[in-house]
Amino acid sequence: MKLKLIPFLLISILLNSCANSETITGYWAGSIGLNGKIVDLSVDLNSDKQTFSSYDLMLVEQPITNLKISNGNINFSLVLSDAELYFKGELKNKQINGKVEMQNGPPNMNMVFNLTKQSKTPEKSYSIETLSIKSNNVVLSADFYKQKKKGKFPALVLLHGSSTNLKSYYVFDADFFAKRGFEVLIFDKRGNGKSTGDYDTSNYDDLIEDAIACLEILNKRESVDKSKIGLWGYSQGAMLLPKIITKTSIPSFIIAKSPEVVSVTEAAAYSDSLRVVNSENSKSNGRIVAESHRKVEKMIRNGNDYGSVEKFIHQNAQKYNFMNQTGLYGSLNIDKNEFDGFYWKGRTENFYSYWKNLNIPTLVLFGERDALINTKKNKLLLDSLKNEYIEVMVFPYANHHLKKIFNPAFDKEFDFPRLIEGYTDFLDKWTEKEITKR
Repeated sequence: MKLKLIPFLLISILLNSCANSETITGYWAGSIGLNGKIVDLSVDLNSDKQTFSSYDLMLVEQPITNLKISNGNINFSLVLSDAELYFKGELKNKQINGKVEMQNGPPNMNMVFNLTKQSKTPEKSYSIETLSIKSNNVVLSADFYKQKKKGKFPALVLLHGSSTNLKSYYVFDADFFAKRGFEVLIFDKRGNGKSTGDYDTSNYDDLIEDAIACLEILNKRESVDKSKIGLWGYSQGAMLLPKIITKTSIPSFIIAKSPEVVSVTEAAAYSDSLRVVNSENSKSNGRIVAESHRKVEKMIRNGNDYGSVEKFIHQNAQKYNFMNQTGLYGSLNIDKNEFDGFYWKGRTENFYSYWKNLNIPTLVLFGERDALINTKKNKLLLDSLKNEYIEVMVFPYANHHLKKIFNPAFDKEFDFPRLIEGYTDFLDKWTEKEITKR
């Protein structure tokens, strides 16, 4: 028992070892500013954890690293999916003020932060229970956000994008719904984090089975209202939602954030062609990129093996050098064992008909500036179905994550990649409407 206490004692000593004897442990709240734009910031420096949160940036309780305290100075880092931020501050009179530097960021970027020590850490209306969920031949590592009060509550399973495969990526969303009275389940996708299995060789049916296994867990919880269980999906997870509904009757509503309505091929064709055109290539080159993706899909659909597809990709990239800016680049090697998985053979699956047949309330959320899927085309396709169960909302200036993005080609003023305005209010009203009528 004494040995187990040593790490916590060391952390506590470290966090309180400032030269001016001010206590660094506790909960701190403030903001980050750059060029007059502000986002919220909070840092939890209690002895058993050190985390960073910013509601504006859609980050909740992300672990901070490299915490160093010396002579009143405090430094720490935050590792994001696409960058690392370095915070360098000075502690004085229960205030921490300093600068923020970004990995590979511009040298003259004047980003500052300030924090004020709070009297206590905010209490949560929920607790988190760790679960292990069996899904055929794999075990999924999951976190279950459960309400502290007694009663029956609506519930949600959250499904991942194709590359954001850890439950830690969805803490903001889980926290958002849990604060609004939902019980929420998030999990590491198979083959990622603490979940077993091989993600790269899995197919869409495997991922669907995992989602259903999680739904069945919710359906067995005594605290869950069985008539109010939903599915929320982002990107790949959102694309799979209408097919999942054909295999289970548990969900009573679904929320799709940035889904590709037709197929992964169409998403890749759009995103890669847009990237090539934005790199000062012609629109005709962009069309070649899109047709190259469709050619690969057709080859796979017609029974070509991985070697034939790989050969075409190599020859195509030799013929058109700009293909090396895409996912079909010249040095690409296709793993034989992965060819039957979602990344290759999954390109042949078309999801459009599943959307047509949806018969439960469905909310579809798009960003107008999404660079990964064609928002305009996808919305037109959904509108053409005239399905009374589907409601579509498009947020101006928003990207695939539904964050407001700064584009110097269109925007005069810089802003942080923040949560798009109106998203949470709209989602609040929609979910309240669907929950209260059941």
